[in-house]
Amino acid sequence: MSFQIDISKFRLKQEYFDHVSSIHGISHTYRVMCHTLYIGTAAGLNRETEIALSAAYIHDLARKHDGYCNQHGLWSVQDKLPLFTGFFGMMGITDEEIMIISEAVKNHSEANELDTVNKAYIVTALLKDADALDRIRLGDYNLDPTYLRFKESAGLIPFAKELFYRTININFSSFTEVLEIAKLIDLKTK
Repeated sequence: MSFQIDISKFRLKQEYFDHVSSIHGISHTYRVMCHTLYIGTAAGLNRETEIALSAAYIHDLARKHDGYCNQHGLWSVQDKLPLFTGFFGMMGITDEEIMIISEAVKNHSEANELDTVNKAYIVTALLKDADALDRIRLGDYNLDPTYLRFKESAGLIPFAKELFYRTININFSSFTEVLEIAKLIDLKTK
């Protein structure tokens, strides 16, 4: 995987989250980011993947609880995106791409789907599929492959399960730590 953005700079801190959680916290966010990279790379969507990675970074930061909530994406856009816009800019994300991140993060927690001609559709679909792959953490029957948007996502279900089980009890200090575990899983399955 080769990207223009510096993936090693994506480091989460507990204080970024409005609700401290083992379900929607740092490990979940890093796994969603990892799934974003794997889906996007498999689908050949380099720039969209970089944008979706940034969306995944903030997608659950404004959650107030771990229950069902279709507003936390909007809250993350309102409360967290402004805090990280400068960081994303340093990563090479343009103002137009910030708007795509905004749309993707807002939409990820909503039931409706964007129209496929919407310029934020691919980034949103990457984020939604990556987030869905980590539903495996809630039990084997919480991930319904028929809802996945990319064929590449469905092929990553065994990988997602393995990544979850290998990272469940680790307190990560950086995203690259998750990627190292992912590489080991990837090598094992090839």
